[in-house]
Amino acid sequence: MELKLKRQTMVEVLLDLEGCTRYGARFVDRSGQSTFYTYDEVLKRAKAVAATLQAGGLAPGDRVAIVLPTSIHFLDIFLGTQLAGGIPAALYPPVRLGRLSEYFARTQRMITKIGARLLVTDSRIRKLLGPAAEGASCLEKVLDVETLRSSAPFSPARPDPESPAFLQFSSGTTVEPKAVMISHVNLLANLEMIDTFFRRFSDKEAEQGGVCWLPLYHDMGLVGCMGIGLYHPGTVTYIGPEVFVAKPKIWLQTLSRYKALISPAPDFAYGLCLTKVKDADMEGVDLSNWKIALNGAEPIDVEGMLRFCDRFARWGFRREAMTPVYGLAEAGLAVTFSDPRVPPVVTEFDRDLLSEQGRAVPGKGRLLPSVGRPMQGLRVEIRDDQDQALPEGWVGRIVVSGPSITRGYFNDPETTRKTIRNGWLDTGDLGFIHNGDLYIAGRAKDLIIIRGRNYAPQEIEEVLAGVEGLRTGCTVAVSQMIEGQGEQLMVLAERDIRSDRPEEEIQAEIRERIRSELALSPYHVEILEPGTLPRTSSGKMRRADALRMFLAGELLPPEKMNTIKMLKEIGKSQIAWGRFWLRRKRPQG
Repeated sequence: MELKLKRQTMVEVLLDLEGCTRYGARFVDRSGQSTFYTYDEVLKRAKAVAATLQAGGLAPGDRVAIVLPTSIHFLDIFLGTQLAGGIPAALYPPVRLGRLSEYFARTQRMITKIGARLLVTDSRIRKLLGPAAEGASCLEKVLDVETLRSSAPFSPARPDPESPAFLQFSSGTTVEPKAVMISHVNLLANLEMIDTFFRRFSDKEAEQGGVCWLPLYHDMGLVGCMGIGLYHPGTVTYIGPEVFVAKPKIWLQTLSRYKALISPAPDFAYGLCLTKVKDADMEGVDLSNWKIALNGAEPIDVEGMLRFCDRFARWGFRREAMTPVYGLAEAGLAVTFSDPRVPPVVTEFDRDLLSEQGRAVPGKGRLLPSVGRPMQGLRVEIRDDQDQALPEGWVGRIVVSGPSITRGYFNDPETTRKTIRNGWLDTGDLGFIHNGDLYIAGRAKDLIIIRGRNYAPQEIEEVLAGVEGLRTGCTVAVSQMIEGQGEQLMVLAERDIRSDRPEEEIQAEIRERIRSELALSPYHVEILEPGTLPRTSSGKMRRADALRMFLAGELLPPEKMNTIKMLKEIGKSQIAWGRFWLRRKRPQG
């Protein structure tokens, strides 16, 4: 079915919010207190920022790097940049303080990759950002978001609908960051797809809005929460991701307090609620209004998902609300959604046929959830290594086409050519179709092949769930070519500091579980200190980097941060800022 767009650019969407006082953006702090801004206020603030940027010389198409936490200030600068004709790119703040050197290097590469003229942050984060900005020769100005509202005249931009509405960095390796170009047409097409999906609910239900604790530098938070809230429009209640991780009960309590209809999360969040939310935390909580609990962005632990449904049913959560989905930044966001009117569809497939032949046949071995069917206007196919379409029931690479698919990566034609062919996006994910639904089988680049059998690393990692002495969700399965022995399995796992179980016992149980469940014998099992495994900006494990760093002897625990070390980092940052400004004042040539 053809997708019809009511507007052509995000600027039109924002200007249509003038006078909208019924809906808005609500921000909840650690104590549960909230501050509400109507969308009319959000627009006024964004216009003031846009006017300041234009008066300061921002030209159409200029890239603006944004390093901010979840706050009204993020909306100010992101939307203000779009209204002024610039291209915003949200980068993640320094959240892992024990990994600052890695953070500075990656942030510098991201700023340089997009040729950002401006960097916008706040006074608190700026204290640490000097080393990241120092080596970015493209940067001309560093601005404090809190000083960007003036009474200068504002003239709304009229961007080409095919020009980038924003740049989205895909989470992944630290070696070479990739900036996905999401045009205004791409963005509005995906928002229309999502909005069409949500229209199955009544206007009264839609009034309830949604809750978002996802980081706004990630596509699921940026497009799936902030974007759809502005587009529909509807009220979005924001919680900082750091608040959720520290106190996941606030997420459920906020859903209840505002009777929210929708809230998305990656799978780990549902597991975190199982382990960290106590029954006493749920006193007075009612989850019966939560009709769409989107579950995506990472592999889904079927048993954990169902345990969440069962446990929180006591407080009104309906199993039908759990909605597995699939998407990625290169598609705008959403690709497939399952039906929120029925419980999640879960099927057990014959593990041997999946591993040896790439055939998905119901049987004993591997339990997988359906992630639904394509959004309106998108086409999804499964293809083999020769780029030929495969029939239902065969595992291959997932490819997607449609109006929300990016044209490519900013300043990276080689990666663009490899990823997008004849209008089809190669997602890099493996999957298959069963009874018309899409199932995810793993990530192509992470696939482990041992003695002719294919194993998704998640399949091995799932077997190790619940091993006493290991941190939940902090295990990676990788493989290494060993001379004379072929490809061999290696397991890298972080220990749980709360457990005093001997390391040898943990290793023995890991080996026994993998041997009994998968008939595999790990070549090496390494137990690591908490926080050692590298993660993406969205919290996913970077398996390839973990293996590379381990083999190079660089897989080390994060530095423990204290007040003295933090003051030293701030001091080094101030010196770096001094060099940054000195270089820009130095005459050229």
